[in-house]
Amino acid sequence: MELRHLRYFVAVAEELSFTRAAEKLRIAQPSLTRQIKDLEEEIGARLLDRTKKQIKLTDEGECLLARAKRLLGDSIEMVESVREVSRQAASIRIGYLPHPFHRLLPMSISTFEQQYPKVSVKLFGMAPSDQSRALTESKIDIAFVGMSDAIRENGLQFQVIASYPVVALLPINHRLAAKTAVKLKDLESASFISMSDNGYPGYSRWLNATCEQAGFSPKIIEAVDSELRVIRSVQSELGVALLPEQIKSVLPGNLRIRNVIPSVLINSAVAWRENDPSPPLRAYLKTLEQVGSQMR
Repeated sequence: MELRHLRYFVAVAEELSFTRAAEKLRIAQPSLTRQIKDLEEEIGARLLDRTKKQIKLTDEGECLLARAKRLLGDSIEMVESVREVSRQAASIRIGYLPHPFHRLLPMSISTFEQQYPKVSVKLFGMAPSDQSRALTESKIDIAFVGMSDAIRENGLQFQVIASYPVVALLPINHRLAAKTAVKLKDLESASFISMSDNGYPGYSRWLNATCEQAGFSPKIIEAVDSELRVIRSVQSELGVALLPEQIKSVLPGNLRIRNVIPSVLINSAVAWRENDPSPPLRAYLKTLEQVGSQMR
């Protein structure tokens, strides 16, 4: 089924006349009649009751008419949105916390610049807490803010863009370092290095909830502002940590990384201002969704 079939059907349904609908659409009446017949055959239902004197919609036709109008309206809005992005010498400002293991940001930007070469992309590296403030003050348009729980509290729109399996970071001499996988419960007596709410809003709450599901409350010995600080603290044998498994790509050799049993996920999200009508923002969100689905 093509959109033109729906446009033809809507014209006939509104005019209740093939002659008037054909004139309105500027096509030959026999061609219009054939297109409607093809549509009925494809759907497998009669949409119009035809007599020599009148045309009436069937129940199936009434149902399709309402949905066809909505779909056609959405398609017009989509096309206009893309044209508006193309017309404008626009820009999109993206806040982010640098993650060497996070590939979605550079891949989405590369795809977006190919799709919308007239839109300028500007990056702003900043802590998640600064990103939320920059969003509310309209200094940036979208932010890679980390965990979604913290975003809800700031009254922003958000979308989870990825979920990563969690691994345990252990000092090389830790008693569990020789195991191929670590049960969360076995870490009950360990000291944990946590991410602070300033560096990663929502992480400490997630850590507590994750450990409590395993039957214990984590003993947090330090809360730091970055993954690098987490790594250094674990290297110094100050404690253990739970981080997304993508951290493997940047770990030094004097640490041990182990899968966690049972498996646990940590999500990553983007946020933007509620009801922001910016066409570049809407276009970039579509690109994020497209690239994210390709990476799964």
